[in-house]
Amino acid sequence: MINLELYRIFIVVANKQNITNASKILNISQPAVTKHIQNLEELLNQKLFTRTNKGLILTSFGEELYQKLKEPIREIIEIDKQYAKIKSIHVGSHNHLLNKIFGKCINRFYLEYGNVDLNIENYETDRMLKMLASYELDIVFSKKVEGMKYKNIQYRKLGYLHDIFIIHKNMVDVKEKLQKEMLKDKIIYVPRTYAQTVKRLYKLMQGESLNLRNSSYNTILELVSKTNAIGFITKEYIDKEALEKRNLKEIEFENGLEPVEFGIYLNDKHFKELNGLVKIIEEQFDYK
Repeated sequence: MINLELYRIFIVVANKQNITNASKILNISQPAVTKHIQNLEELLNQKLFTRTNKGLILTSFGEELYQKLKEPIREIIEIDKQYAKIKSIHVGSHNHLLNKIFGKCINRFYLEYGNVDLNIENYETDRMLKMLASYELDIVFSKKVEGMKYKNIQYRKLGYLHDIFIIHKNMVDVKEKLQKEMLKDKIIYVPRTYAQTVKRLYKLMQGESLNLRNSSYNTILELVSKTNAIGFITKEYIDKEALEKRNLKEIEFENGLEPVEFGIYLNDKHFKELNGLVKIIEEQFDYK
């Protein structure tokens, strides 16, 4: 038996006559919609659509199938809306931000909305915002991104995070403050290349060449504790005990480091369960 979800996707595409518009309604990516239609055509061994400059047109077989399915699928969708117990919110966030900063909010949400799944996506920030703008995600947790280019996305500030340099306590060539010139001569361990923290470091150095090595947070701590290297991390993502255990310390930068704003990004598609999550977050961070 063919999965009813394929028929539902077929009906939406037929109604919209456009993959892009259908993907927004279905809340899945355009390539995924195309793949589902191809799968259905293979299962039926029939072509369903013809591409034109104006969009998609049903073939004769596609039109016949559409007329047979449109009312039954419409009724199934209505039943699902009325009685379905499991709903989903698609969240974009990096793991440390999700666990360390939004963890209490997530736990409270699961307690209050036991019938809702949170599907977490973890990509580079620009990609997650693009997915939010195209309705593939419902909400994104992130440090603030400068130069927002999507008109259907709203940012809500929640607070500040602090990027810091860390070194071994016995590093002899660093005194009270870390000099900018020293960063050019040291290996600097940082999170993944596309992390906001790394982008900030490059901006701080104004395009100067740096010897950066990417690694996970725990590995950064281990490597800095055993070498003459420097780590550049977000302070709130690491427990103080984790630094002390490895004989590490935060070192002040000569020019100072301003705190980094963080918050949530939302598109213009709101629904009850998402509003519930946003309310919990705003209460947690005393958003006004």
